[in-house]
Order: sequence, then structure tokens, then C-alpha cells
Amino acid sequence: MAFGIRQRLLVSHLFAVVVVAGAFGAVVYWVAAEQVARAGNLYTLRLYAALAFCVCVLAALLLSRHLAKRFLARITDLTARCRALAAGESLPPRKPGPRDEFDNLSREFDAMAGRLRHSAQDRERAHAAVRAANARLESRVRERTAELEAATAQLKKEIEGRVHVETLLAEAAMTDGLTGLLNRRAMLEMLEQAATQLKPGVAGLSVIVADVDHFKRVNDVHGHDTGDRVLVAVASRLIELAGDQQHVARWGGEEFLVLLPGMRLSEACRRAEAMRRDVAQTHIDGGAMQVTLSLGVAELNAGEKLDGCLRRCDQALYKAKDAGRNTVVAAQGTMFATLS
Repeated sequence: MAFGIRQRLLVSHLFAVVVVAGAFGAVVYWVAAEQVARAGNLYTLRLYAALAFCVCVLAALLLSRHLAKRFLARITDLTARCRALAAGESLPPRKPGPRDEFDNLSREFDAMAGRLRHSAQDRERAHAAVRAANARLESRVRERTAELEAATAQLKKEIEGRVHVETLLAEAAMTDGLTGLLNRRAMLEMLEQAATQLKPGVAGLSVIVADVDHFKRVNDVHGHDTGDRVLVAVASRLIELAGDQQHVARWGGEEFLVLLPGMRLSEACRRAEAMRRDVAQTHIDGGAMQVTLSLGVAELNAGEKLDGCLRRCDQALYKAKDAGRNTVVAAQGTMFATLS
């Protein structure tokens, strides 16, 4: 079992004291031996030797205990100072004593403890400054984040408003303001897309061009407001009969174009006849007025140019007007057939 510092100090001091006391006992024994040699009494020599040994042992014990107490007191004080420094407590007052190595060590320890305490205080002040800076930075970040969120919301609102305006402008550019139907430009784009999708052997598409009969007379006699109501009423009937508002367009003035995708000419002619009859039976302005339509019908086949189909449809419409109006005429190649 290893010795502690107290035991090691006791042993070392005891060894030193024993050496000193042994030298002292040897001197005593030598003096006693000289006296015995003069007197010639051996018993007295032995008695002196035993007495010298006892005196040496007692002196060694007392001196060792005294020295050990002094050293242990210094070491105990230094240990208490180390514990106080480790616990962050104030150092106990240094006990007065001689200026020796232990005193120098204690002074150096106090100086080191002071430096460590100042370093800890500086470190704590630095940590406090860092925490304060972090708090200010977080506050600034929150403020900037709130500002950015507000700016983002405002920008999003402006973008949505601009998109809405652009949508309205796009719709206005593609629709007729009076009837709400597609305008000629939008319908031409739709016709071109439908024409590119046609395949040989598959039903193509048919178009109907309808014109309000004697529309100029309506404007001249009843006024342009009445003429506008006539156009709106005719547009409403055509949408209902076509089945899709996106397939009806105001082609120009009092003309309308109806797109019938996937429909053969014969079926398109029946649809045009139904439109003619329906509009002829429609009462406008509470029954004060009735109008009729002249209609031309044509079919676009795969591989055929769109312009050629529209030209034939216009020719069919002109023939319907020449035939007395309120008539449907179909264009089949270069042939035209009047249906009513």
C-alpha cells in the first residue's frame, strides 16, 4: 500500500532526526566510555549506553513530531487554498510563518490564483459582451425579417395585381367586348391549332359562318343600341346551340363563326339549320323584333389549307344571301348546295 504525503514526511523527518540523535547518542556513549575506562566499572558503561539509547530515541521522536507538524501545517494550508481556488471561493488568509520555500510557494500560488480570477472575470465579461451582441443581432434579424416579410407580401400583392391585370388584358385582347365571345384573332389561333391536329382518315372539322340579315337596316331604323342587343341575343343562342362558348366567335361586324371539331359536313349542315330556325323564332326586346341568319358551311379535311376552307365558307355565305337570306348553303369542294 503506497504511503501518503503525511507518512512520507514523517518517515523522512524521523530518519533525519534519528541520524542526528544517533550522533548525539554516540557522543554521550563515548564520554561515558571514557569515564568507565578510568573507573573500570563495566556495569556503569552498560547503564550509560542504555540511557544514551533511550535519550536518542526520545529526542528523535519529539524532534520528528515537531518538524512533521510544521511541514503538514504548511501542506494543509496549501491544500485548502487549492480547494478554494477549484471551488471558485475566496482564498483563506495566509498564516504567518518563516520565509522559506513553502512560504514562497504559497505566495506564488496566491499570485497565480489572482491571475486566474482576473482571467475568469475577463472571460465572463467577454461572454456577457458576446451574449449582448447576439441579442442585438437577433433583434436586428427579427426586425429585418419582419421588414422583408412585409416587403415580400407587398410585392406578392403587386405581382398578383399585375398578373390579374395582365390576365384581364389578355382576355380583352382575345374576346369581343360586346358579346363576350372570342374575337377573330383568338378564333384564328384556335382554328390553326385544330387544323394541325387533323389526321388522314379521321373526321376533320367543320365551320359555320353566320351573318345577321339586314343588320344595317336594324341600326338605321332602331338605333345602334338595339343593334347591339340583337348581336348579344344572337351570340347567346349560338353559344347554346354550339354547346361551348369557346367554339363561337364574333367574326366581324354582324358575322359569327362557329367551330365544330370532329364533325362532318352533313352533321354541320344540320346544326346550321337548327341555328337558323332557332334564331328566326327568337323574340328580341320583348317580342318587338325578330331577325334571321344567313349561314355558310364548309368542312376542313386533313392536308387542306385553312384559308381555302374559310374562303369556301364565305362563298357559301354569299350564295345564302343571294338566295334570299335566312338560308343555309353548304360548300362541297367547288359545289354549293342550298338547304333552306
